[in-house]
Amino acid sequence: MQSSLKKSLYLGLAALSFASVAAVSTTASAKSAAKVTSDKVLTTDATKRNVNLTGTNAIYTKPGTVKGAKVVATTTTAKNLNKSTTSHENFRAYRVAKTNRGSIYYKVVSYNKVYRGWVYGGKSATAFAGGLTSYDTFKEGTLTADQKTGTYKLANPGKTEAGLTYKQPAWTQYKIGKTIADTTAYKDATFSVDKVGTRTREGDTWVHVVNQNTADTKADGWILLSNLTQTNAFNEQSQIKVNIKDTDGKTIKEFYYTAPSAKGLNSDVTSDVYGTNADSKTDFNTAFGKAVSAQVSGTGYTVAGTDSVNQSAKVLTGSTLNLVARKGDTVSMKVQPWAVSATPDQAGTHLTLKTTGTPASDAKNYNTVVTAGATMTTPFSGVEGQTFTSTDLVNNLTANKLNTLTSVKYAKVVTGDTTTYVNPDTAKADTAKDLTGVVKDGDHVQLFQTVYTLSGGVPGTFAKDGIAQALYTANEVKTTASATTPDAGNGSLFG
Repeated sequence: MQSSLKKSLYLGLAALSFASVAAVSTTASAKSAAKVTSDKVLTTDATKRNVNLTGTNAIYTKPGTVKGAKVVATTTTAKNLNKSTTSHENFRAYRVAKTNRGSIYYKVVSYNKVYRGWVYGGKSATAFAGGLTSYDTFKEGTLTADQKTGTYKLANPGKTEAGLTYKQPAWTQYKIGKTIADTTAYKDATFSVDKVGTRTREGDTWVHVVNQNTADTKADGWILLSNLTQTNAFNEQSQIKVNIKDTDGKTIKEFYYTAPSAKGLNSDVTSDVYGTNADSKTDFNTAFGKAVSAQVSGTGYTVAGTDSVNQSAKVLTGSTLNLVARKGDTVSMKVQPWAVSATPDQAGTHLTLKTTGTPASDAKNYNTVVTAGATMTTPFSGVEGQTFTSTDLVNNLTANKLNTLTSVKYAKVVTGDTTTYVNPDTAKADTAKDLTGVVKDGDHVQLFQTVYTLSGGVPGTFAKDGIAQALYTANEVKTTASATTPDAGNGSLFG
């Protein structure tokens, strides 16, 4: 599978907080501003337009040198996104523009829709350059002999992400999602594997499964390898059984491991399991260590080869190797709210908690300065290394009564059907005469508020000092209160 055009174009979000004011303004002067001479939709194969930010150029609301262009993501943020370890922060290019100076800009959107805007792309419209580079979101690999002959069952059938199959490996193609919403009916189905590969950012292994009952292919699709349980008979001639339990004796995972040096039943395959690490200490060797890590990935447990309880003097084919998994610490995640616009050409916006302080300089920022009707009394917490879903985050915020956020009041000059933001410092009243030089005859000042409703969250993994992203949908409403200058200052994250 080719995921993007080769050799042509965290949550890896920068650790922003409510203290951050949402937008940075860089407006070109009328004399120096460039003009767009061409703006077209890209029509090439969408899968060949996956890109990564290089970090050398920011993302703007318009091509960066055009008058009125504002920064959506700084170069620092772009550098962080370049190194992101979550596929939610892959990007797709979908428009191309050219300025009268010969510069090329591409409009891009992150898969999680948090970032959308224009990035400088060099001087040629035939290849990504400048702030963008072509990116392979997924690299297809070669099936091992064991995978070719293996039969599997879903380890977590149902409606959770761990139990679903996808049309493409999750978040490797824009707006290409699950193949089926509920796999409960397939809890007893047996699947074979016909494709394998690795997601570039996470480095995890995904396989394409095919129902061996060929009359029903609705659940066929891509799934994380660790979300499958191999069911074909244990091969005692070449395999060992690996049983992973927690410190209380509860089984976490069981799997068969094929030893490369096996030569029949009771072969000594100790060297296929253990080696020596950089500190000259006994540890799992690389291949076996990866196999164990894949089994416990997302569970919140770790299995260390350096742990003496996990070391065995001799490992033979046909035997069982018992390993102990240790649970990670419970950590609390801060939650960062983002407004997700229903308008395709608008980027997601970081919402800032209102406190007393100096107002923002740009009146447009005021619709992103919000107040909450409650505080985060129950932290969003879990075992470090354990995955969480969008539903987990939504349930926590709902329990904390943080389903709705409301912006401070802000003013607009209304001319017929046209509205223009005005600096609230000059909008001290709601009559036109008090805005000398701003409001023309026939205009009036209208005050607004934006109401944000919780609509989802970005799945992730619990991590110390981590930040979870909550998504809110915006709805602007009129208000009849008098026009006053709101306070917008340093805020803090939920929690």
